Amino acid sequence: MKKVLVLFLMLTVSLVSTAQNSDVYEKKEIITADSVKAGTLYVRTLEALSDWAGSQKRSKANVDVQDKDEGLVVYKGKLYLGFVKQNMLYGWDAFADFTLKVRCKNGKAQITMTIPSLTYHWSAENSADTTVPICEVYPQFCYKGEKSIKKTSLALTPTIPKCVAEVINNIGERIAKGNEDDF
Repeated sequence: MKKVLVLFLMLTVSLVSTAQNSDVYEKKEIITADSVKAGTLYVRTLEALSDWAGSQKRSKANVDVQDKDEGLVVYKGKLYLGFVKQNMLYGWDAFADFTLKVRCKNGKAQITMTIPSLTYHWSAENSADTTVPICEVYPQFCYKGEKSIKKTSLALTPTIPKCVAEVINNIGERIAKGNEDDF
């Protein structure tokens, strides 16, 4: 009887944790760097995130949390997905609102990127941005708002996994290799 209760409890906990996470898009990856201390990985992480944020032309990212003792860096911002024209002059810019968390331990770093929502900006005027929860547009479009946003979402949401993987791979490679010109 105890085994059945424990099994039921484990199943319930796993279902609850899965249900809580279904409202966001999340990707995790562990980077290994043999014989590299956590402090060194932490510094490499800060450098990699700084270089990545500086190389993005339309994306915006800032450090939200930085804790060297825990080996934790959290970046938050908007990842530019692209532009979709709606008429001859104007269209929607699409951004993925993201949280990028890097945890460093001796020999490895875990990179987690979470996207809870998308933000659409109309290029014609200084109007308020439209924010849509990711669960309404990814993986299958079901957003019932503006038709022009539907066109933009259909065009750009399939690129989300590729964009996220690209960000994680770029940062992960930099963390694993470090800076080549150490003096």
